[in-house]
Amino acid sequence: MTVALVVHGHFYQPPRENPWTDLIDREPGAGAFNDWNERIHAECYRPNAFARISDQYGRVERIVNNYANLSFNFGPTLLAWLERGFPETYARVLEADRESARRRRGHGNAIAQGYHHAILPLCNERDRRTQVRWGVSDFRQRFGREPESLWLPETACDEATLDALIEEGLKYVVLSPFQAGRVRPLGSDAWQNVSDGGVDTTVPYKFFHSDALGRSLAVFFYDGQVARAIAFEGLLASSHALVGACANAAARDGAQIVNVANDGESYGHHFRGGDRCVAYALEEEAARRGLRVTNYGEFLEEHEPAFEVRLKQGPDGEGTAWSCAHGLGRWARDCGCHASAPEGWNQRWRAPLRAALDFLRDDFAPKFEDACGQMLRDSWAARDDYVELLVDRAASREEFLRRHASHALSRDEQVRALTLLEAQRAALAMYASCGWFFNDISGIETLQTLRHAGRAVELMSEAGLESSVGRFVEILSGAKSNVPDRGSGADIFLRATGQSRVTPRRVAAHLAICDLIERDREADGCESAGYVHRKSDFQKRRHGRVTLETGRLALEELSTLRRHEFALAAMHFGEIDYYCALSPFDGPEKFREAEVNLWSHFRTASLPVLLRVAQEQFGPEEFGLEALLPQGQGRLSLSVFGKLTERFMEEYEHLYEENRRVVERLQEIGFHAPRELRLAAEMTMSRRLERELREQRSGAGDYLPALELARDAARFGYRLDRTSATRTFEETVNAAARLFVARPTEENTRAARTLIALGRELGLDANLERAQEIIYEAVLAGTPLSEEARDFALALGLAPVALAAPPARGEDVATAESTLTS
Repeated sequence: MTVALVVHGHFYQPPRENPWTDLIDREPGAGAFNDWNERIHAECYRPNAFARISDQYGRVERIVNNYANLSFNFGPTLLAWLERGFPETYARVLEADRESARRRRGHGNAIAQGYHHAILPLCNERDRRTQVRWGVSDFRQRFGREPESLWLPETACDEATLDALIEEGLKYVVLSPFQAGRVRPLGSDAWQNVSDGGVDTTVPYKFFHSDALGRSLAVFFYDGQVARAIAFEGLLASSHALVGACANAAARDGAQIVNVANDGESYGHHFRGGDRCVAYALEEEAARRGLRVTNYGEFLEEHEPAFEVRLKQGPDGEGTAWSCAHGLGRWARDCGCHASAPEGWNQRWRAPLRAALDFLRDDFAPKFEDACGQMLRDSWAARDDYVELLVDRAASREEFLRRHASHALSRDEQVRALTLLEAQRAALAMYASCGWFFNDISGIETLQTLRHAGRAVELMSEAGLESSVGRFVEILSGAKSNVPDRGSGADIFLRATGQSRVTPRRVAAHLAICDLIERDREADGCESAGYVHRKSDFQKRRHGRVTLETGRLALEELSTLRRHEFALAAMHFGEIDYYCALSPFDGPEKFREAEVNLWSHFRTASLPVLLRVAQEQFGPEEFGLEALLPQGQGRLSLSVFGKLTERFMEEYEHLYEENRRVVERLQEIGFHAPRELRLAAEMTMSRRLERELREQRSGAGDYLPALELARDAARFGYRLDRTSATRTFEETVNAAARLFVARPTEENTRAARTLIALGRELGLDANLERAQEIIYEAVLAGTPLSEEARDFALALGLAPVALAAPPARGEDVATAESTLTS
C-alpha cells in the first residue's frame, strides 16, 4: 500500500511597493535586479514554473511545472505583483492549480493565505476576519474556485483563529508539530499530551469549533524533522536523499501521509537547484519509493480524521507559530528570537511598535464607522468586500459603491467613502509580520510597516478625520533603534514617510519632465504612480538648446477617484537641467493669459528672465529632477548615460583605430602595450562583438566577423567584456528559437544552429533556458522537427527523449487514471 506524500511550499514576499505610488523603489541589496521580488522571481518563482529534469549528461529530458506537484500558497500581494510584472509565471501558477484539480478529483494544489501576512492571533477579531475574507476572496477571483484551506502566516494560530477558519467554510489547516497540545481518538475521553512536538504527523486530526455545535476542520501537522532538514541541513542537495527522508517517515506503523511544509523560496532562492531537486523527487523518485504524490484535499477525501486535537496555548494563551519558540513573542516583544542580530542588540522596539499601531487602528475604527455610516449601509461589510477592487484594478468603483451605499452618493461622497476604505487597506497592511521579524526597527521590512501607517494617517486626514498622529508618534518614540544615529521609532517614521510621500503635484511634475526626456512617452489615459492622467492644451517647442512646454494636466487617483488638475510649464536647458513650475488649474482665462505671457518671452528672454516668468505665471511650486519617480529616473539614466557612454565609446574607438597598427606591431615583436591603450582596444572590441551579435539577431547570418574579433582579442591577450555580449547572445538565441517555431524553414533552422556554434566558439556562458522552453513547447504542441531542427534543439541542451513525439490525448488520460488508482 502506498503512502501519500504532500510537499507544501509557502511562497511569500512582503509588499515592497511605496504605498503612495504602488511602485517598488530600487533595492541595492538585490544586486543586478531592481528589487528582491525580481531577484527571487528569477531564482525561484520562474524556475519552479519551468523546472528541468535532466539525464546523466545534464541534458534536459523534461520541463515540468513544479506547482502542479507541490501543494502551495502564494501571498496575495505577491500574486498581484507577479500578474503585473511576470504574467507568464503567473499564468503557470494558475494553470498548475487547474491541472492538479483535473488529476486529483477536483482538488487543486493551491490554497489561500491571510491577505497581508498578519499574525492573526494578535489581530483583533474584526481585522482577523477581514484578513481571512480578503485572502479567500482574492483566491476565488484568481483561481476561479473556493479554497479548501488558508495558510496561516508563520502558522501563527490559536483556537479563535481556527474558529474563524471554520466559520468561513475552510476544510483544513497546516501547522507545525510543536503547535499540537493534546490528542485523543474520536469518541475517547483519554487525552495524550504531545506538546513536546511528539504528535504523529502521519495522520490527520480534527479540531472542533469552541461553540460545541460539532463544526470542525482537519489539521495536518507537517513532519518537523524533514522540514528542518530541507530548510537548514542541505537536504535539497539530492532528490534521492529528499525522497529517502520522506520514505523513512512513511515507514512508521500506521502511516497514511508524509507531509512537509517549508518556505517555497527554499526551492531555488535559499538553495540553488532546489527547484530541480524537488522536480525530480516528485516526478520520478517518489513513486519508486512507494510514495503517491497528492495534495491535502484529495487525501482528506480518502481519509477521514480518526483523532481529535487541541492546540498548545502558548504564553498567556496568546497562541503559537512555527518560527518562534516563545509563543508569538517574535511579533510582540523582545523574546530572544532574531535573525542573527549583532551582539548586544535587542528587540525591545517590538512592543512599542505594536502598541503604536494598535493605538492608530483603534483610534481610526470608530471614526471610520461613523463617517462611513453616513454613506454606506454597513461600513465593515464594505471593507470586507473592498478586496474586489484590489484584485481587479479595472473594476468599477462606482458600481462597488452603488452596491454598498445607503443612498445615491454625490461625487464628493464617493471620493470620501473610497478614501476611508483605502485608509483601512493601509491600516491592515501595516500589520504584515515582517515588520517585527528581523533585528531592528530601522530595517527595510519595518520601514515598510511605518510607511503604511503614514499612508493611513494621510488618507484619514484627506477624508476629513482627525488622526491623533501626535499620540501615535509619542508611543513610537519608545521604540529605540540599535543603531544610535537612527534614533527612535518616531524619528524613523517621520523620515520614512517624508521620503516616501508622493503628492499629486510631484506626479504632475514627474509626468511633465518625462515628456521632455522622451517625447510623448506618456500617452493620455495611461496609469502612472496610481493616477490616470490626461493632457490638454499642451504646446512644446525648441529654440536653441532650450525646450519649453506648457499645458494642463488632469490626474485622477485610481483608488479614490479624487481628481486634481494643474497648469504647468516645464523646460529642458540641455544635459540634466530640467525645471517645472505648476499650480492648480484656475480656469481657462487665467491659464491662457499665463501661457501667452510665457511664450511671448520664449525666443528673446534670457534664461533667468524665462525662469522668473515661468515661476510667476505658473508657480508657485517648482520642481527639478528630484521630482522624478523611479521609472522616470530610469528613463533619464538611459537617456543621459546612454549618450555619455556613446560619446566615450566613440572616443575609445577613434583612439584604438588611430593607433591600432603601431600597437599591434609592437606587441607582435614582444612589447607590452600600456594599460590605457589596452583598455581602449578591449572596450572597442567588446562593443564590436556585441554589435555583430545584434546583427545576427536581425538575420545577417554571417558570424565570421564576430569570430575574427574574438580570435584577434585572444591573440593579443585582450580581455573582452562578455557581459553585454552574452545578454545580447541570449536575446538573439531566443529570437532565433521563436522564428524557428513560427517558420521552421531550412534557412531559419540553419541560422539558429550557426548561432549556437558561434556562442560555443566565443566561450559565452549563456543561459539558454528560454530557448529550450520555446522548442520544448513546440514539440509538445506537435511541431515536426527536421534533422537540422533536432540538431539545433540538441545544441540548446535538450535531450533526445525530450524531442520525441508527445503521447496521444487518450494515452495522457489513461496515464492519469492509472496514477489515480495506483
